[in-house]
Amino acid sequence: MGQIQKLKNNIKNSSFFGMIYLVIMWSFIKLLQIFIKPNKKQIMFISYSGRQYSDTPKEAYNMLREDPNFKDYEFVWAFNKPELFVQPELGRKVSANSLVFFYHLLKSKYWVTNSSIDRLVPFKHKRNVYIQFWHGIPMKTLGHEEIGLSPLVQYWYDHVQFDFMFTYGNYDLQKFKEIFPKTKHFVEQGQLRKNIVIRYQKNISAAQIKRQLGITSEKPVLLYVPTFRGYQAKEQTNLTQAALKELTKNYTVIYRGHYFSESVKQGQVITADTYSLYKLFMITDILISDFSSVFFDFAVYGKKIYMFQPDINEYYARRGVYLDAKKDLGLPVAYSEAELMDLLHTNHYDYGVLAKISKQYNDHDGDDAVTALKNILKHV
Repeated sequence: MGQIQKLKNNIKNSSFFGMIYLVIMWSFIKLLQIFIKPNKKQIMFISYSGRQYSDTPKEAYNMLREDPNFKDYEFVWAFNKPELFVQPELGRKVSANSLVFFYHLLKSKYWVTNSSIDRLVPFKHKRNVYIQFWHGIPMKTLGHEEIGLSPLVQYWYDHVQFDFMFTYGNYDLQKFKEIFPKTKHFVEQGQLRKNIVIRYQKNISAAQIKRQLGITSEKPVLLYVPTFRGYQAKEQTNLTQAALKELTKNYTVIYRGHYFSESVKQGQVITADTYSLYKLFMITDILISDFSSVFFDFAVYGKKIYMFQPDINEYYARRGVYLDAKKDLGLPVAYSEAELMDLLHTNHYDYGVLAKISKQYNDHDGDDAVTALKNILKHV
């Protein structure tokens, strides 16, 4: 872990240092607001708080830069480490870990993100438009219901003022009303994520993706996506190396960790922590996860989903969830590696469950969100 990340964690987890950080940064930003006038045609993008060039902010960026109606707009990307992102289509990049970042933030009238763009400083921004595409449907608890949440992050949840927050449907709309009480407008028009795979399908084939990952086998592709625990677990959480090795006998196994997690899988298992999740969707035949909301986005493709939850009691007690994968959603759940192997060897799979999940939680077309976003950028 880098020194900057350690400093961030110390600030987040301390009430005293967190309050000092808020007071200093709030005062600094208020001073900047006096002198900086936003550019009405400048948009700042940030994904996963500057960690990635991915997800909805990337789709929004690509969509807008290809639209002639936005050819005169200035696009700015913020990254924690801008030097790591060398994609040719990227224009101006700024460091999200610098004080200069806030100049670019205030200079941009529009902010497009899937997490926090304000560095956990929930200041008022009357001349800027904060557009939030959250990074998934809430499966695990957030905000006040999240156990052990740091004081600084909790303060952000309570006070951040999104001007527009996009939701998949009524379920996450109601949850986000509780989680982010200061949000001004909710846009129940779905997410741009449905268009990410469509964009990739136009530019790259499944065979090309497999070549990029070094896949030569004709075995079905099994994508394993465990979520981040955030605490020292006492029970088993992830599949063991032995279980993953066993799976490689019948499947091409790809491991993709949470963006907070470090890669630990080796050997015959393909590690793809930094590879596009939506490219992986294109070649995946079976998805295994635990408490991650990733399955909501994968369910629309009608391919098998299994949940592996050996630590379900500890996770419920120490992290908390809104939905039970088995009772509320009807997904097949394994509580041990032996159970998971049995499920995978079962010939029957209820694909109707996937259709019900998509209908109830993710029913909007991606183009609905496209139209809504463009209307905001042109008329607000």
